[in-house]
Amino acid sequence: MARGENRPVTVRMIAEHVGISPAAVSTVLANRHEERRLAPATVERIRQAVRELGYVPNVAARRLRAHDPEVRHMELGILTSFEAPLFLVSRALRELQRSVDQRTAPDRRFSVSIDMFHAGRLREMPGLLSASRYNGVIISNTLPADDAFLTATTLPYAVVVQGRRLANYSCVLETPGVGGRRAAEMLLAGGRRQPAVLIPALLTQTTADRAESFCAAVRELTGRDAARISAADFTPASGAAALRSHLEAEPRCDGLFAVTDTLALGAYHAIKAARRTVPGDVAVVGVGDHEHADFFDPPLTCVGPVYDQVVAEIVALLFNLMSRRRVHPTEVFVPPTVARRASA
Repeated sequence: MARGENRPVTVRMIAEHVGISPAAVSTVLANRHEERRLAPATVERIRQAVRELGYVPNVAARRLRAHDPEVRHMELGILTSFEAPLFLVSRALRELQRSVDQRTAPDRRFSVSIDMFHAGRLREMPGLLSASRYNGVIISNTLPADDAFLTATTLPYAVVVQGRRLANYSCVLETPGVGGRRAAEMLLAGGRRQPAVLIPALLTQTTADRAESFCAAVRELTGRDAARISAADFTPASGAAALRSHLEAEPRCDGLFAVTDTLALGAYHAIKAARRTVPGDVAVVGVGDHEHADFFDPPLTCVGPVYDQVVAEIVALLFNLMSRRRVHPTEVFVPPTVARRASA
C-alpha cells in the first residue's frame, strides 16, 4: 500500500492493508484480542502491518474515547529540565505516586507524568498553557529565563514551584541565606583559610542563593573573598574539570563548598587526581544530603533541607491547591540541616 510521506497511518489503512475489518485492528491495538478470540495468525499479521506501515497511535484521542463520565480523571505532571540532576525529581515522583495510590478510588483516578524542557526554554513546552493538559504540576530546575516567564504568565491549573520564590505561585524552598552560611562556618571553624565555592555556569535561584550566602559569610568572618569556581554544568565531570583547573592555579585551596552533591562528587575526583586527600588537604561540604552521600569516600558532609521533607511539603501543597483548600499563593520554607560526616 502506497501512502504519502506526511500522511498519518490510520486504523482503516492498516485494515485495508491486511484485508480485515477496522474493528479487528482496534482490538489488537487495545490488546483485547484474546478475549475477542482473534486467531493468533491474524494478530501477528496486524502487528506486522503496524510495524511495516509505521503506525503511531493518537494517545490524546484514545484518552478521550476511554473517558468514563462517572470517573474523575486527574492529570498530574512533574516539569523539569533536561540539563538538571534528577535526584530530587525521583524523590518527588515516588512521593507523588504514594499520595496518588492513597487517593485513588473507583470514581477518582490519576495519571502521573514527567515532562522535560530545555533549561531556560520552559515557555516552548507544548500544551503548557492549555487548561485541558494538566490538573496540577510540580515545576523544578528552572533558570532565570523560565522564572521570568512564569512570573509574567498565569498557568491555568494548580502549580507548585520547587526551590524558587515566584510571585503568584505557591513555592516550597529552603530558607534563603542559611545553607551557604552554615557551610562557610563549618569550613572556617575547621581551620580552612582558602575556601572556595563550586557552582554551575547556569545558576538557578537556589544555587545562586547558596553561593551568595557562602561568599557573604566568608567575607564577614575573614575579611576576604571566597574564590568562585564555575563548572560548565551540573555533572560530576564538569565539577572535576573546573576544580582541577582551580587547584593548578591556586594550590593553597583547602576548603570547598559544592552547591550540589553531583558537583561534590566531581570535586572528590579532582582532589584525588591532584594527589591530595579529603579532608586532610581539602575539606568538602555538599548540599542536600544525597542518598549516596554515605557512600562517598570519605562520606560527604552536607547542608541543606532534608529532601524527603521538601517533597512531602510539595506534594501536600499541590493536592491542597487542586482541592482548593488553598487558593492564594503560599510559600513554605524548609530550614536546612547539617549532616556531619568525614569530608569536613
